[in-house]
Amino acid sequence: MIKKVIQISKNLETDDSVELSWFDMQKPYLSAVTNLGKEFIIKAKFTHIHVKDILICEDGYKIEVKRGKDDICILEFKNHLDFAKIAYEIGNRHQPICIENFKITVLDDIAIADIIEKIKNNLDVKITKTIGLFQPNGKAHHSH
Repeated sequence: MIKKVIQISKNLETDDSVELSWFDMQKPYLSAVTNLGKEFIIKAKFTHIHVKDILICEDGYKIEVKRGKDDICILEFKNHLDFAKIAYEIGNRHQPICIENFKITVLDDIAIADIIEKIKNNLDVKITKTIGLFQPNGKAHHSH
């Protein structure tokens, strides 16, 4: 039976937990499976889900939100021009991004696959695809 989340709260004892990726936490509508195998659906009104939120279901079942890992792509640059160009291109796609000193981390997503493909033979750019915690700069993936 699929549980329906009707409320989001904080600081309550819970029955279960769910690990969600950064991207899933941004979705206004979500269906997922908890660590104990319970399926649930949620419509988060006016917000998105946060770590340590407690999702309260119609039947009183309480699910704690934990941070899961994402498929990410780490781009490391040897020069400022390549760094600036790629950051600009990703920004034009309105993709969430983490910018550090000559390093860009993005979700490994089809929306930027062509950018990654275009630079994969550039010896001045190291591309690493991995699984990890994605933490974008600022309020990434907001609406205009």
